[in-house]
Amino acid sequence: MRRTDRAVTDPDEIDAILRRCEVGRLGLWSHGEPYVVPLHFAHIWSGDQVVVYIHGAGEGRKIEAISQGGRACFEADRRIETVDHARVCRIGATFESAIGWGLPEVCGQSELMMEGLVALLDKYSPGRSGELTQRDAAMVTVLRMPLDTITAKRRA
Repeated sequence: MRRTDRAVTDPDEIDAILRRCEVGRLGLWSHGEPYVVPLHFAHIWSGDQVVVYIHGAGEGRKIEAISQGGRACFEADRRIETVDHARVCRIGATFESAIGWGLPEVCGQSELMMEGLVALLDKYSPGRSGELTQRDAAMVTVLRMPLDTITAKRRA
């Protein structure tokens, strides 16, 4: 990280950043080129490792790329406000972000899939995860990506 003064290393702060970010981006290699897709996500901690969960369709370019077995990059960020400056090229923004790397996988009909769906519901529709049934879960594909490395950054 070039700006080490902006680095966030405390796991509790990284957790808070990821909770505040509403959209993440999954970077994959597909058809000989980078492919980045925005998506809703949730995360949990498994020991000292962040695990990202994503849901979506069970087919398409994202699933095809993941089935190739390559590593991927996950990124989430949150713009807070514009920072004005007298010099136009110095206008910026305050923000928080996190970037991690790992090997994404498709969860079958398993406890991990339900864990991911509960985390997603708790994030985007608090209080509704108790309504989740196996029938509901069968309608989506859940991706799980343990991050073996994660960095976070904040410009306050």
